[in-house]
Amino acid sequence: MSNASGFATLAEAFEQLAAGHGSRTFLRYKRAGQWHDLGWQELALAAGRLRTALLRRGLKPGDRLAILAGNGPQWVITDQAALGIGAVIVPLYTSSGPDELRHIISDAGARVIAVQGQELVAKVLALAPSLGCLETLLTLDDAGADQGQAAGPARFSLESTRELEPSPAIKGSRSDLATIIYTSGSTGPSKGAMLTHGNLLANCEASHKALGLRPGDVLLSFLPVAHAFERTAGYYAPMLYGLTIAYAEGLTQLAQNMREVNPTIMLAVPRLLETVYERIKRAVERQSRARRAVFELALSLGAREAVHRYRGTPPGPVLRLLTAAIGRPVLGAIRSIFGNRMRYLISGGAPLDPAIAAFFCAAGVPLVEGYGLTEAGPVVSCNLHGFTRVGTVGRPLPGIEVGTAPDGELLVRGANVMQGYFGLPAETREVLDDRGWLHTGDLAAIDPDGYIRITGRKKEIIVLSGGKNVSPAYLESKLAGDPFIAQACVVGDRRKHLAALIVPNFDYLREHLGAPQQGGADPQELAGRPEVRSLYQQRIKTFNRTVSEVETIAAFSLLGRPFTQESGELTPTMKIRRHVVVERYRDRIEEMYRD
Repeated sequence: MSNASGFATLAEAFEQLAAGHGSRTFLRYKRAGQWHDLGWQELALAAGRLRTALLRRGLKPGDRLAILAGNGPQWVITDQAALGIGAVIVPLYTSSGPDELRHIISDAGARVIAVQGQELVAKVLALAPSLGCLETLLTLDDAGADQGQAAGPARFSLESTRELEPSPAIKGSRSDLATIIYTSGSTGPSKGAMLTHGNLLANCEASHKALGLRPGDVLLSFLPVAHAFERTAGYYAPMLYGLTIAYAEGLTQLAQNMREVNPTIMLAVPRLLETVYERIKRAVERQSRARRAVFELALSLGAREAVHRYRGTPPGPVLRLLTAAIGRPVLGAIRSIFGNRMRYLISGGAPLDPAIAAFFCAAGVPLVEGYGLTEAGPVVSCNLHGFTRVGTVGRPLPGIEVGTAPDGELLVRGANVMQGYFGLPAETREVLDDRGWLHTGDLAAIDPDGYIRITGRKKEIIVLSGGKNVSPAYLESKLAGDPFIAQACVVGDRRKHLAALIVPNFDYLREHLGAPQQGGADPQELAGRPEVRSLYQQRIKTFNRTVSEVETIAAFSLLGRPFTQESGELTPTMKIRRHVVVERYRDRIEEMYRD
């Protein structure tokens, strides 16, 4: 069956497709330097056996099962086993800090957690005493996990299910809840977006109609499956349309894995493209003046040819001749980075710099940019070959409606839109109106042809260039909990990492330094001292141990005066007016990122 609309649930789809595809390869992974292939039926059998074990341990329809694991076959096996019971998947990032893990597991009320790796198992066991909901820990790569167990949740391993009789997936409907994906809020803890089987199936079907997925395609997966973008577009859609998924070993091995797998489709975030772009530019700068001139000419020709590709029109004979003679030979090395059969390199998760998009398109890389958000399943729109407008995020996928509110906020409606936030009816009403429109929090302009251009953010969320959402208010509050820090303003939207403007608690600092409270060094002088800088480097280092990798503060600058209402930097309720602070300290911020 090639149409996602023909299935009631993702688990039903997987079982039926596995029966049809048999031993054909679905997943590939690399271990000890060798690629290994797993067939559809083999994976379905493993999922059925694990399903039996979960049923014996009392997992029921509607129960929540959390997955804390890296990309790989174990994620898929666990996911399909639980979905086939009617359980609800709660994905977790392996990079999340203990506070975030505790919040999500507790908020979702997860009864079972599947964990991969001894380090993560230890982290979960350390949290277990504070997780009253957690009953069972499933280890995905430890055959001895169910022996010698200490106090805490009951444990068993995936390996221990190998001899069990498989259980079939139960019957379900498209309205059944499939997953709760937690997404960062603007003022505090993350909220769980509830997505049904129907939401995800509809988004997969729309993606297929737009991209024309086909069984011969090979998708190289390296973004975390816990991310909504990779989950839907990099796992469920390939599953539904018979693709092969190859799991990259990690970011550092990605270039080698691309050469080995030679994929036809890959999902990327802007940070990856920024890194490749920066390396290419540095390499070109080391060339002779003549070589640099040839490269620029080739890039110019490629840009002119790209305009025709955007419009779906053929280039003229002169341009074709020049491109064949100069453009393609010179720029071929850039295209070859991604293999020689790439059909779609899809950038999503965060805004892509139009200059970088234009660069890769000029080099002939089949790059397209899309837009989405977890609450929409997540893909909303995408530029397509022959219908590309750089600087936009394309037109909405088939079956998805978009519009704008009077204040310019982008609205989305369709079968892909979530049911609401788990356990948060008031927050749900804030983003889902009575006509079914999802209020995205992004400001946008839609041109007469339907192309969407994102112009800003209505809600205060930092989106790093790697695609991860971060709540600055949450981190600022946490930073201000340090007695040495009076105020903090976290910045980093569309940047590689976070940075912070920090106002020291000068009274506490003077006391620590043994300086008199009155008449001592003024704040500006104190903030500039090397020993004070070293002290705050240690404070930030300690802070970074308490948050996830993506929330770490990579750079900071000490300010000699506080944020005040009088200066316009604080609201009457003492909240930071971020745009005022960012504008006022623009030079400081740029200096932090240069350093």
